[in-house]
Amino acid sequence: MNRLPTLLISFWFFILLPVFLSAQERLVGLEINPAIRKAIKEKPLNRKSLQITDTLELPFFDDFSRNTIFPSTDRWADQDAFVNFSFGINPPSIGVATLDAIDSTGFIYENASTEPFVADHLTSLPINLEGAGDDVFLSFYFQAAGRGDYPQVGDSLVLEFYSPVDTTWTEVWSISGPGKDSLEQFKQIILPVDQSKHLVKGFKFRFWNFASITDYKPSPGRVMNGDFWNLDYVLLDKGRSLTDTVHHDVAVFSPIGSLIKNYESMPWKHFRDVYLSEMGSTIPLNYINQDNITRNVTRNFVIEDVYNGTIAHAYTGGALNIAPWDTIYYNSALLYTFNSTRENTALFKVKAYLITDDFDPKINDTTYSYQAFGDYFAYDDGTPEAGYGLDGSGSSHASVAYQFKSEIPDSLKAIQIYFNQSFNNANDAYFHLVVWGDNDGKPGDIIYKEEYLKPVLSDSLYDFYTYKLNEAIPVDGVFYVGWEQTSETFLNVGFDIGSKSYNHLFFQMNYVWSRTQHTGDLMIRPVISSSFVTTVPDTPGESVFSVFPNPASTYLNISLTNPAGVNGFRIYDIFGKLVKSFNQPVNKINISDLKDGLYIIELQISGKIAREKFLKISY
Repeated sequence: MNRLPTLLISFWFFILLPVFLSAQERLVGLEINPAIRKAIKEKPLNRKSLQITDTLELPFFDDFSRNTIFPSTDRWADQDAFVNFSFGINPPSIGVATLDAIDSTGFIYENASTEPFVADHLTSLPINLEGAGDDVFLSFYFQAAGRGDYPQVGDSLVLEFYSPVDTTWTEVWSISGPGKDSLEQFKQIILPVDQSKHLVKGFKFRFWNFASITDYKPSPGRVMNGDFWNLDYVLLDKGRSLTDTVHHDVAVFSPIGSLIKNYESMPWKHFRDVYLSEMGSTIPLNYINQDNITRNVTRNFVIEDVYNGTIAHAYTGGALNIAPWDTIYYNSALLYTFNSTRENTALFKVKAYLITDDFDPKINDTTYSYQAFGDYFAYDDGTPEAGYGLDGSGSSHASVAYQFKSEIPDSLKAIQIYFNQSFNNANDAYFHLVVWGDNDGKPGDIIYKEEYLKPVLSDSLYDFYTYKLNEAIPVDGVFYVGWEQTSETFLNVGFDIGSKSYNHLFFQMNYVWSRTQHTGDLMIRPVISSSFVTTVPDTPGESVFSVFPNPASTYLNISLTNPAGVNGFRIYDIFGKLVKSFNQPVNKINISDLKDGLYIIELQISGKIAREKFLKISY
């Protein structure tokens, strides 16, 4: 038997194995906070409103259960912390304040480095402690990481007290990062405020953190926000002691989420065709009794048709006695399916709330979500907590595919992708947009491919960008959308960690498809149309200009359909590197100095982008 082929295969296997192993899928933190950026765009921060000099009276309490993005200005003097329902895992009540490496504008701090630096602050307004006595205590819950990045050793959370007597801040508590990947539960801390210099009018306290950013020199697209600390249930009051760790409160601690089984959102016509099987049978309501006595709680539910302005369904889930410190994961039976008179879209507000004792804080007794139906499928909730991509040696031809199912015969007309902003635009690289058929539960044959596109931030900068297909693709049943890489660049697509984790994500390395190992959902959405059109309206790049000869060796001629509105040309190599640019229209370009290979020539016309490919060869 001839063993030479076998030996050659073994030789190349061991030579290439390190290359194959270094190529992998990754999750990274965000370089910006899109929720903060959106909030600022809709309503810019009024810095003057933060300069409040009124002194607050006891008790001081905040559990961040209002999803306001920024800390409330009637309690807090700064806006660095991020108020959210996403990053805390099983908090004592719904909502947390997150301290990380991103500032109040939504960007990583300008002075950020790989060494620990002072980052976010959460500072109370002045509080009157004059005559409060010696039984004033501050308590709070904290959690390292949650659904964010783990603080490393040296990245700390610090608490300080301010004295208006000597105008100094004094550190009273701190904790260093765990520097590990095991889940850190929320822990409660209680501290006395007992120094005379603090027991005066104008006392303040503040949390702040040391943070550091990642150092990924081989892949700058993976530079990320890091070192998350979540805070909740901050209470400052008199008449307390070190053992006063019981809160007489029953609180909701997590959002409702989607009420349809397989998606966060789906096309309205598709849902109406399969509503009996797709509609969830329960509304989840998770709450906790933080009291040391049994409490009686009534659960109520309301579903509102937002567009029609009507109550679609309302009912009570009944009352239940809850034992001390008991956590309830309640799934209320739902005998209802979403229904509306609207033809193409629908929007419902789902509200769940508790009725508790009169002395119980009411602010954290309610949660709600919106159920949207339009012309797209979505597993994600619209806000990323991380970035996803493939990189490393051997990933230049890797692929990512996301599984969806068209419930009725339809047409795929566009694909929406949420690209995260990357450090120094490090994800500015070409990729191929791909649609696959199904092969027994994994991606099959390619049924559509559009080459050499680039990541684009939407017009609002922090949202989905819509890539219209050159032709509408008939879909019926399972199909896949995603991308094929043209380089080893980490593309940094939004990833929703706090979603239902449907696990329909696949990636291909070395021609083998594997299911993702990450929990959460990629932010890619196929857009559907029932009109079965055969083409999509022309977009720049289809017939705006042409190049010849192709291949070319010395000169490349450009033919413009209409020169009006053309601002100039740019030429990129296959890795997305800009190699030539012209600030005005030209009809001939000297390319003799370019290396042999494939290039993209790009023009801007009336504010839009058009592209063509050409091959440079030397004769």
